Amino acid sequence: MGTKVRACGLVALLSGLGWLGPVQALDWSSTLALESAYSYESGDWQKNSVTWRPQIVGRLGYGTKVTAEGLVRVDVEDNLDPGQPSQPFRARDSRAYFPNDLTDLELRELYLDHYLGSAFIRIGRQQIVWGQADGLRVLDVINPLTYREFIMPDLEERRVPLWSAQAEIPVSGWTVQLVWVPDGSVTESMLPGATYALFEDPFDGQGEFRVNRPESGRQGDGGLRASAFAGGWDLTLNYLFHTVDDPLVQVDPVAMVTTFNYNRSHLFGATAARAFGSLTLRGEIGSESQRRYAQAGYQGWQSTRETSYVVGLDYSVSGDLLLSAQLFQRWRHQADADLERHREQLTFLARQELMNDALIMELLTIYDVQDQEALSQLSANYRVSSRWELSAGGDVFSGDRSGTFGRFHDSSRIYIGAMLSW
Repeated sequence: MGTKVRACGLVALLSGLGWLGPVQALDWSSTLALESAYSYESGDWQKNSVTWRPQIVGRLGYGTKVTAEGLVRVDVEDNLDPGQPSQPFRARDSRAYFPNDLTDLELRELYLDHYLGSAFIRIGRQQIVWGQADGLRVLDVINPLTYREFIMPDLEERRVPLWSAQAEIPVSGWTVQLVWVPDGSVTESMLPGATYALFEDPFDGQGEFRVNRPESGRQGDGGLRASAFAGGWDLTLNYLFHTVDDPLVQVDPVAMVTTFNYNRSHLFGATAARAFGSLTLRGEIGSESQRRYAQAGYQGWQSTRETSYVVGLDYSVSGDLLLSAQLFQRWRHQADADLERHREQLTFLARQELMNDALIMELLTIYDVQDQEALSQLSANYRVSSRWELSAGGDVFSGDRSGTFGRFHDSSRIYIGAMLSW
């Protein structure tokens, strides 16, 4: 019933745009991707999927544009998000639809772009991206993430689009962006049974999981960003009042209940980037007024103010080779003996373009300093023609099996794929 209501709502929304005038142009594009991933440590197929992504862009009167993008995916292995999940981490109107165990349908994006004088407005289901860091999030926290394939896909694929609104207004050499997000969806952790489940079931299927996420509309997020180019620097100043999407997990052994709780926080931050010839320096910093962490046994918690930053250096060795390194540090200001005061991660990226950019090879490594563990990703993408692209690669986890990366040692994989665009 809920799916029918959402479908009718989308039709009503598109029909209601008629007051902006008739459709002046309609552009259609689509991609069809075939992907297979094999976990060589366990000897199991992780996925064998077909994904269709249609997109329609309609241009209306008065410079208005409407964009809609959908996703239809069939995965015959059904290991990454088994069955027909209830999606407790998503608000009702942001959920996918699972007609059976192997198929999921999702409205990825549906938004309207419009100019009011010099102000730009976008309203609808969308991604709003902040920050300068590659892969590591400091300020890029407006949209929650899905951990369906942990952190292997690009951030654009892992962000959960939200129903939201943004406006960009030029003010005295600056561009001020106002953001409002009434959607109550939070980071989508895979529950026990999935390949990349982040939490183990302490009650072996006999207990209950509860997700106390914020209520859509009444507990929305809001913020602003001011950006400018000054003295050769790209600068931004950021503020966001939001729900911290990463959960505080608590376990009640008597009631046999595992609860995911969330807290509200003020996030203040800034970014800066500048190119010095073939060298680019990037920096990003953010300070949360409150983050909550579970204590041992998940039966208590502590609260702390937290500051995170990323410093990145990109070096273009030639027009075809890029080397990049980043240092990420998280500093907890009120940590007690059960919580580490600080944590660091290092990233290294090498990207080589060959054959007139038809072939792109990339190596990305993320290393956790405290746990001495890593995720290494090697990929190759070959554009056969303007429509066909082939890909292959591997994702390798290393480190102690109790760590963030090492726990997925047996899920290290190799993969191949093909994508058709039209």
